[in-house]
Formats: sequence, structure tokens, C-alpha cells
Amino acid sequence: MATGSMAEAAVLGVLAPGGMLTAAQISEQARITGWSTRRAIGQLESRGLVMAAPYASRWSITPRGHAAWTTKFRRYAQ
Repeated sequence: MATGSMAEAAVLGVLAPGGMLTAAQISEQARITGWSTRRAIGQLESRGLVMAAPYASRWSITPRGHAAWTTKFRRYAQ
């Protein structure tokens, strides 16, 4: 399992319940570094799994991201 996959799974896991969180909040809740959080968010956003709120610097999971969390990434979090 790649480190990126673990960080991406952690980010999706934090966002899966819903809501809009800052990168710092995601990092704290996922217990990963800020750098890993920002990198994972960038990768997830490029694949359409998370999206940013305009001008708010907050992130949320997309329906596609939620589907990926329930089918693929959830196993990394356990």
C-alpha cells in the first residue's frame, strides 16, 4: 500500500461524514502531517473525489469520493 493511498484514505475518512473542513482540521483529525494532507487533497481533487468551497479554503467530499471511500479506501482505515 502506497503512503499516498494511506493519506488519501485518511482524508476521505475524515470528510466522509460530511461537512466542510479546512486542511488544518483534516490534518488534525486524520493525524497526518500538513504536507501529506495537502498532497492527498490535491490528488483527490484532481480525480474529482473532493472539492473546495470557493474562497473559503474548506474541503468536502463529492458523491464520487463517497463512493470511492465505501468501496476502495475504507479498507485502509481499518
